[in-house]
Amino acid sequence: MELRRLRYFVVLARHRHFGRAAAELNIAQPGLSQQIKVLEQELKVPLLDRTPRGVLLTAAGRELLAGAEALLSASGELTDRVRAVADGTHGRLRLAYSRSGADDHVTDLIRRFRKDHEGVRVSATTGMSSWCLRLLQDGELDAAFVRGTVRRTGITAHVVAHEEAAVILPAGHPLAARTGLTRRDLRGLPVVLWPRDAGPALHDELVADVWPGDAPRLVAEEPDFEQVVAAVRAGTGISVMDLGRARKLCPPEVTIRRFTDAPPRFAVSFAHRARDTSPVLARFAAYVTEPE
Repeated sequence: MELRRLRYFVVLARHRHFGRAAAELNIAQPGLSQQIKVLEQELKVPLLDRTPRGVLLTAAGRELLAGAEALLSASGELTDRVRAVADGTHGRLRLAYSRSGADDHVTDLIRRFRKDHEGVRVSATTGMSSWCLRLLQDGELDAAFVRGTVRRTGITAHVVAHEEAAVILPAGHPLAARTGLTRRDLRGLPVVLWPRDAGPALHDELVADVWPGDAPRLVAEEPDFEQVVAAVRAGTGISVMDLGRARKLCPPEVTIRRFTDAPPRFAVSFAHRARDTSPVLARFAAYVTEPE
């Protein structure tokens, strides 16, 4: 059975008159009559009792009408879903963002996308930048927000934000009395950072910017920014992290000081596989990169 003929039958069953049904369908009355005859031949049963005043449904016709209406409704819904998937307004989106990047810019963007695209099921998780990129390359994620500038084969990335970096140090540290610090002030001081493997791009960019030409005096590596702050609080050393994150994590025992000489800025990059043609991903990528 063709859905087109079923729709003709449903309209005819509603009007019980070939002329009025043909007018609604915008086809010639003989053409409608012919299509209904073909439908009866396909089913091998009479669907209508034709009378001078119109048509009446047979028992088989009434049964077909009940099923046809449900089938046409389901067909319409399926068509809408298929089109929604094709234009990126329906489907699934698997995201991740670095734990250090789980701040206002990224989380607000994801929240707004969910609100504006209710047909897209968004799942999000957090992890170190290197972990996010590995899952992305393995096909377990559709996109990721990571720290630093991303240069990986098969990955397309765009810098979508920059965050100012600042120094954190124990409140009792001699430099804590200053209102601002320079890169020169940090030379030779014991430093606490996170392992390079957790976020190579961010780590390398930070070291090259804050300690140009001279590696920092690294005394400890901690797995995340929370542990870095704890180590600084304990007096292990000083550290550098994005200002917004520092303001959220640092207790009174840890002082935050901004740079006075062109503050370093951390890049936040949006990354996805270069050959991924998912319509949902394309819509989200446009959403991420469009001007606010």
